[in-house]
Amino acid sequence: MTATLQVNPIHSYIDEELIIKIVGAKKNTKVTIHASTYDEKQKKFRSYASFVTNEEGTANVSQQPVAGTHVEADPSGLFWSMEHSGSKLGDYYEKNNADKISIDLVLQVEGKEVDAITINRYFYMNDTIKETVQHGKTIGTLFHPKHKGQYPAVIILSGSDGGAQEHAAALLATKGYTTLALAYFGVEGLPKDLENIPLEYFQEATKWLKNHPYVNGDINLMGHSRGGELALLLGATFDDYQSIIASAPSAYMTPGMKNGIFSPVPSWTSNQQTLVNVKFKFRFKTITSMLKNWILKKQISYLSIWDDTLKKQKALEKARIPVENIHSPMLLIAGEGDQLWPSSQYVKIMEANLQNTKWSKSNRYLYYENAGHFLSFPYSLVNLPANVFMNIGGKMTMTFGGSKRGNAEAAKDSWKQILTFLDENNIDEI
Repeated sequence: MTATLQVNPIHSYIDEELIIKIVGAKKNTKVTIHASTYDEKQKKFRSYASFVTNEEGTANVSQQPVAGTHVEADPSGLFWSMEHSGSKLGDYYEKNNADKISIDLVLQVEGKEVDAITINRYFYMNDTIKETVQHGKTIGTLFHPKHKGQYPAVIILSGSDGGAQEHAAALLATKGYTTLALAYFGVEGLPKDLENIPLEYFQEATKWLKNHPYVNGDINLMGHSRGGELALLLGATFDDYQSIIASAPSAYMTPGMKNGIFSPVPSWTSNQQTLVNVKFKFRFKTITSMLKNWILKKQISYLSIWDDTLKKQKALEKARIPVENIHSPMLLIAGEGDQLWPSSQYVKIMEANLQNTKWSKSNRYLYYENAGHFLSFPYSLVNLPANVFMNIGGKMTMTFGGSKRGNAEAAKDSWKQILTFLDENNIDEI
């Protein structure tokens, strides 16, 4: 009798739950599954979980492991608990394109490899069409259902890493939407950095998408982090959107970025005028504390800089995004443990400002106690390695907050709520 792996299905969408079993082993035997995959930068990520077989000599990954990179009974645990094999802190899993992810599973019994299988996880399949977009100044990637028809559309905005979130747009298109992963900096033909980006660029992209033959005229906006900030700013500026989803957003217009680092330059312009952004303020104590953590090889959090910057609320008013001017339902998502910036504080500020507005009863607010900055779609999915840390050069490591488990649980719950929110606000069309 030889123990083997059973996986159903072998080919699946990334958000599908798999059934992974060990069968044919001896009873009450410790068996271990090792999982491995690569991100877009070819960093290898690994996880493992050990189980004890029952009287029939079987075990299921949905049961609680006796050891592993996760200790909870969770059928997705092998995926979200993966860590970069070349980093003691797990490091950041990078995924932007819509290519499938192949995951190798290896079964060991008493330290000996007895079976192996490769599973493929997809963001879209043959029933979804992918199109490269370069219409005038609009650059991005469009996905829509293969079946001819007019669908509600979603624009997905990237964050401070630039480029386009193709994997997210592809997956959402499989749910019955036409989706545009819109780039606005960091790709050829667009600005190199997040600096002086004109809001009119997004207005033109919105007009183009409204008239696409696979769109019914309704446009929804979705963004995370800087993309969430942008989604709210666009909603407050243009009355073009059916609904807006912002995860880990800012309540204020934040300074621009050069080479991936915050810089004292404007992020956004409107009618060729720069928009006022928050001015960083920090104490000498804050900087010395961050330097000390770097020297001691401890994780660096940006939260203390924001604590200093946000102390005088009145001085920030000109940089505040007037969310009360948004004329569409909103879903705002935040992690209480966010260490990049205080997104839960931001969402609470916006929740207060949205009381008694026209859409106040339609708005939704999600707060996750044990989650950090990367807690939800479009940047996080429960079956991808959960991100907490990032090596940002040399021996400097940045923490985004939360835990792998906390971020994975938030990603799983918020994905369901995002789909429900979109369905509710596009109900006549789907």
